[in-house]
Amino acid sequence: CWGTGTDGRLGNNATSQSTIPVAVNTAGVLSGKTVTAISAGGSHTCAIADGAAYCWGDGTSGKLGNNSTADSSVPVAVSTAGVLSGKTVTAISAGASHTCAIANGAAYCWGYGLSGQLGNNSTADSSVPVAVNTAGVLSGKTVMAIATRNVHTCAIADGAAYCWGYGQYGRLGNNATSQSNVPVAVDTTGVLGGKTVTAITTGLEYTCVIANNAPYCWGRDASG
Repeated sequence: CWGTGTDGRLGNNATSQSTIPVAVNTAGVLSGKTVTAISAGGSHTCAIADGAAYCWGDGTSGKLGNNSTADSSVPVAVSTAGVLSGKTVTAISAGASHTCAIANGAAYCWGYGLSGQLGNNSTADSSVPVAVNTAGVLSGKTVMAIATRNVHTCAIADGAAYCWGYGQYGRLGNNATSQSNVPVAVDTTGVLGGKTVTAITTGLEYTCVIANNAPYCWGRDASG
């Protein structure tokens, strides 16, 4: 990692800035493990190694997922004492103040929850992973991709897009601007009708996907 080192977000057991890459510390929980994915959030970083999740940096609101709110300048293991027990993590996304992952085809989130961005039908923070609600639109579906930002989260499941969290500007894509604490289906009555979503990304106040090899977006359009 490289850049601003505040809160330990570079993971090299320091908090100083680096204008060149520095090695993330492997003296602890990452010792002997193979890192296969990484995601940088607003002030923290998370990675997958040997099928498990690890985070470092700013621990506010529990975004490191290790049952703590303390900062860590070296990687810490995301808790597997609860919903992630026995599961293999295959994707991870670090947002501004929360983190989400995919494990065994389902979505799990942790960190800041005030806007419903954890998707577990709550607005409380969680310092350990919680399961994204599957009692509604995600019932029986396999989650294949996930993306987080400041106050909303979106995912792909069975070729369709779903979002949850703060709905201002229509960033959830469900033809509404209200907050949702559980996943809602992105509208398919228009341009996404009959199309298969294969990639998704969340911006500050908007969301974009690729479907049938073409890009589609929704949310705030202030800057085009």
